[in-house]
Amino acid sequence: MIKKFLKYGVPPIFCDYDTGLPFTKCRLCENELTPASKYLVEKVFKQNKKLNISEIVYEYAVCWECASDLGADISKDSREAISAVFLEYQDPMRLRLEHLHNSELYMIDSWTERCTFTGKETRMCDEYAVSGIIEAGALVYEHSPVVVSDDFMLLVQRVLSKETKETFDGLRDKILDGSPSVEDLIFTPTPGIV
Repeated sequence: MIKKFLKYGVPPIFCDYDTGLPFTKCRLCENELTPASKYLVEKVFKQNKKLNISEIVYEYAVCWECASDLGADISKDSREAISAVFLEYQDPMRLRLEHLHNSELYMIDSWTERCTFTGKETRMCDEYAVSGIIEAGALVYEHSPVVVSDDFMLLVQRVLSKETKETFDGLRDKILDGSPSVEDLIFTPTPGIV
């Protein structure tokens, strides 16, 4: 059984890159995120193979209300197809989470060094996404933090309907304000799925 553990404080990986502090505003509704708020943070990284480091491509935070609404526009067919992909990787994910909880490995690196679903090391990914839930000023260790490798995201992308992809493209554009820095992404993480 997966348990919930709150580790006080927001690790730097889930803070605003520019300020180094916790996010203060929901990217969608623009409501304030306070120390008492519950919200989701997602960051996408790309490997710089020349320097052998991960570089941030983009990041955002959304309040829990907006995060809960993100899946509402997914078509029924896409929702079923996504569920099938996640079901296929359910056992490895569950075993990994149980190991992390049973070992009480509540250090962020233990949770972010590999894809939550495939086990692929992030250093081997061309790109990967990391998401976490912040609640009352603490990082929630439960089913998150979640790491999605480029391989797993491609599996999910393949099963999405055209209309769902268009919906997520519109959502991505709203979240990123049309930032040209993400034009060259190999894959586009789907907000709300991770």
